[in-house]
Amino acid sequence: MADQQRTAQDLIRDLRRKGISTAEIAEELHRSPRMVRKILNGETSGALYRQALQELADTGRLTHVPPRRRRKDGSIAPVRGKAGAKPVIPEDLSGTYVEGRQGGRLRVDVAYATGGDRYIEMRIPKGRTAKGREQANAELIKQVRNAAKGQSHDKQKQITAHLTFSNGRVMEVNSYNASTMLKRIHENGGDALGWFREESKNRYVNLDTSRDTITGVTLNVVSTAKTTEYQRQAERGRTRRPRSLSPAELISMEEKRRIEERRARRRGNRGGGQ
Repeated sequence: MADQQRTAQDLIRDLRRKGISTAEIAEELHRSPRMVRKILNGETSGALYRQALQELADTGRLTHVPPRRRRKDGSIAPVRGKAGAKPVIPEDLSGTYVEGRQGGRLRVDVAYATGGDRYIEMRIPKGRTAKGREQANAELIKQVRNAAKGQSHDKQKQITAHLTFSNGRVMEVNSYNASTMLKRIHENGGDALGWFREESKNRYVNLDTSRDTITGVTLNVVSTAKTTEYQRQAERGRTRRPRSLSPAELISMEEKRRIEERRARRRGNRGGGQ
C-alpha cells in the first residue's frame, strides 16, 4: 500500500506488528492508550496523528508531536480525565523537537526497530539530588519491563547497557536477559542506577565510581532465539542460569578469601598462646 494511502489505523497496525505496544505508541504521541485503541477499532479516523505515525513507522522515532485539538476561541479543548474526575486541559507539547542543551532535566530518546527491538538513550542530570535522577530510575525500570513483556515462547530480549559517567568515561555493562535484569534491579531495592553502578564496578577492576555520577545510559534491546540450554533449564523449572563472575569479581573474592585466612590464622595463634 502506498504511503499516502495508509491510514492512521494501518500505521498503528504496522507498528504493533513490529512489536511496539499500544502504550508505547500512545506515549510517543503524548496521548492516552485509549485514543490509540479508538483508532485501531475504527471509532475515529486518527487523521490528526497520521503524520506522526508515519514518521514513527518510517524512522523508528518521533520528532514531531501532533497538536492538541482546539476550540473556536483558540484555546485547547479539554480531554476526559480519569474515571470520576472532571475533564482536564492538557499541556500543548506539539511541534518539532531538535537536539538542544540538556540542562537539569532528564531526556529520553527511543528508536524502535522491527521485532520489538529498540535503542534507548537517556541523558541524566549530574546532581545527585536532582529530581531527574529519580525519574531516570523509574524510566529505566519501565523500559526494562517493556522489553521483558515483549518476549515470546521462542524469543527472548537481550539488553546491553552502556554507561556514561560525569568524568566522561563510557563503559559497557554485561548483557542480560530482560527478565533477569528486571529481577536484579528489584533485588537492589528498585535502584536501577545503583545497580548499574555496582555492575560497572564488578566488571572493571580499577574503576572507582564513588565520586562520579552516571549521567547517561543507553540500552540496546535485541531479540534472540531461546537456546536449547534455555529450554532445558525451563523444563527443569529453572529459567535463569547463574551469571558468570567477572574478572573483577573473581579478584575480589580471592582477596576476601585471603583476608579470612589471615584472620583465622591470627585467631589460632592467639588461642595457642593462652
